[in-house]
Amino acid sequence: MARRKDHSPEELQELVISSVLQFLQQQSAHALSLRQIAKMVGYSPGTLINLFGSYAHLLLAVNACTLDQISERLAQKLTSAADLDTQQQLRLFAEEYLLFAQQHTYQWRLVFEHRLDEEVPDWQQNRINQLFALIELRLAKLAPHANPLELQQASRTIWASVHGICMLEVDNKIFASADISGLSMIQSLINHYLAAWKDQPTAQQKQ
Repeated sequence: MARRKDHSPEELQELVISSVLQFLQQQSAHALSLRQIAKMVGYSPGTLINLFGSYAHLLLAVNACTLDQISERLAQKLTSAADLDTQQQLRLFAEEYLLFAQQHTYQWRLVFEHRLDEEVPDWQQNRINQLFALIELRLAKLAPHANPLELQQASRTIWASVHGICMLEVDNKIFASADISGLSMIQSLINHYLAAWKDQPTAQQKQ
């Protein structure tokens, strides 16, 4: 078994997170335990608790890495899709989110299955806010007069709808013909929702 001095705290944290992510490419987090992770990295469970604070916080750190990966993929898509209009960019973002869920299902699931008996730390909430900001920035271009609350509600509505489709897709529970898929449903959702949303009167215009 490796000794504490074999890795710095930062190196050990990186090793733990990468080991868990590798595990999640093949198996669900339900098959994982603190003792198993400790065995994977060659340290005692107590050392990992001292490093992360708790098993729940260890998994939270893994989820932070997942959110970073999603953000990076979306940012890369934005760079390659700079010539697309705003609605096409939003549709591309949703499609990339579905692709990540399909390629890294167990890792993606853990973000939403994980429970923390306390407020989400600022460093995690900031990651979440940054993802929604990518959507809200483009919604603001579609409807320049929309206020922040309207943009926030629209971004959450889109995400919740896309996320629900992703859940059904990875569980193979779309229950439709082969011509209807999670991808086609997402495309339909984005196209129809945005067409209606951007043309509706804003709160300011209703006054």
